[in-house]
Amino acid sequence: MTEAETIEETEELTAAKVDEVRALSRDCIHRHSVYAAVGGLVPIPFLEMATSSTIQLRMIAKLCDIYGVPFSENAIKNSISTLVATVLPMTGVGLATAALIRKVPVVGTIFGVVAMPTFAGACTYALGRVFAWHFAKGGTTNDFDADEMKERFKDEFEDGKRKASEFVKGGKTTTKPAAGAATAKA
Repeated sequence: MTEAETIEETEELTAAKVDEVRALSRDCIHRHSVYAAVGGLVPIPFLEMATSSTIQLRMIAKLCDIYGVPFSENAIKNSISTLVATVLPMTGVGLATAALIRKVPVVGTIFGVVAMPTFAGACTYALGRVFAWHFAKGGTTNDFDADEMKERFKDEFEDGKRKASEFVKGGKTTTKPAAGAATAKA
């Protein structure tokens, strides 16, 4: 095998590895976003937040495994808090207010069945996307700068709200095709 053939084969293997890591990451984020949305249905105020937080930590730990990055729970908890706080004003109500609204007959039930799962799913999706992007660029949990990622998180949160809303309402979520993915005709 010539040197040029060896380099080409190595580049193909590297591209295949990148595609595999992206697919694993995308599946992990989707799965945990669904878990968080379902966890948002917990009818006990503040328990749904604890459920979402646990699911988000677990997702980021899985993403660390996928990208081969050491997991640091303390660093992640601080980053999650900083990022989620950036979207709380965007939702129109804080989590404490949301918990109180859930106690109002009829309106609270509707709110609890739609808004809380959508918020939990969207936050989880956005966190997963931001951390996956950071890890793909060679970052670690220790050098993650939540302040620098706020705008990216907000953008991903908006996309996550749309996808989570579709899921909560029983529709199918739309996914962006992977870059360079070929479409096969049956």
